[in-house]
Formats: sequence, C-alpha cells, structure tokens
Amino acid sequence: MLQQEDALAEIYGRHARSVAATAKMVLGNSSVCEDVVAEVFLAFWLRPESFDPERGLLLGFLRLKARGRSIDIVRSEVASRRREEYDRRSNGSYGSEVDEEFLTCEAAEEIHKALTALDDKEREPIELAFFTGMTYKDVAEHLDLPEETVKSRIRSGLLGVRVILEATLLAEAKSERSQMPDQGPS
Repeated sequence: MLQQEDALAEIYGRHARSVAATAKMVLGNSSVCEDVVAEVFLAFWLRPESFDPERGLLLGFLRLKARGRSIDIVRSEVASRRREEYDRRSNGSYGSEVDEEFLTCEAAEEIHKALTALDDKEREPIELAFFTGMTYKDVAEHLDLPEETVKSRIRSGLLGVRVILEATLLAEAKSERSQMPDQGPS
C-alpha cells in the first residue's frame, strides 16, 4: 500500500500542474480547478485499471479526465444559470442588464454542441489540441496518426463547427422573425 501511495505521489508531482492547466483552460480562472485535479487523481487512485497504456500516455489520460470533469462542471453551471434565468423571468425580476457571464456560458454550450455534431475523426483531435493543450505533434502521437493528418482534421473540423454555428444563428434569427407580429402594409 505504501508503494502505491509513493507511486501516486510521484505521478501527482509530475502531472498535477499540467492537469490543473487543462482544467483551467475549460473553467477559466476558477478555484474549482484544484477540486478537479483532486477528483482526477482520486479517481485514478481508486481505479488505476481505467488507464490503458496502449491508448496513450498517462499525462494525456489524466488531462482528458480533467477536461471531461471540467466540462461537466461547466454544463452544470450553465444548467443552473438557465434555471435561475427562467426563475427571474417567470417572477418578473429580470433586470435590464444582461449577464455577460451567462452569455459566455451560452456561447461555450453552443460550441460544445457544434463539436459533438462532428465526426469523431475531426472532433477528437480538436478536443485534444484545444481543451487539453496538446501540440499537434502530441495529438498525432496520441492518436497514432501523421501530424499533417491531424492538422487537416482539425482544420476541417473547425470549418465544420463554423458552418454549424452559422446555421444555428440563421435558424435562431429566422425563428425570432417568425415570432414577431405581422405589421401589415404601412
């Protein structure tokens, strides 16, 4: 047991800062990052068999876990804000000021939806590069692909995200126009 504790301490010492940086990329400047790091290492301590060295490096595994947990936290906060927003509107206490943080979370949620609509071949390299901070070379090694293929998939995926987001904005604008009362001829 003592050897396992020593091994975990060694892993924590090597990778905790990188795992925290990954959490911070998703969560922003948040004190919750420390909690995410603790949860990731505790989960690894409790289930070390969840790491498969055949699928990549331990650091990549830990960073993916931190990213996933951080996204869960963001989703939870967005849902909570949506409930609060709904409550404010239904109670008539909605102020004229728009909550900028709420809009930021809404934008992040829209980007996440667009990413999930992508094919795994495009989505996974984007998530590894942008949410875990891996370099193109690291992503290529992690996915066992040529670096140029990774770059191409990221480029293609980002174009796909752009198309999806533009389509979403057009659909929302069209929906808003259709809900406006008909003014008739002037």
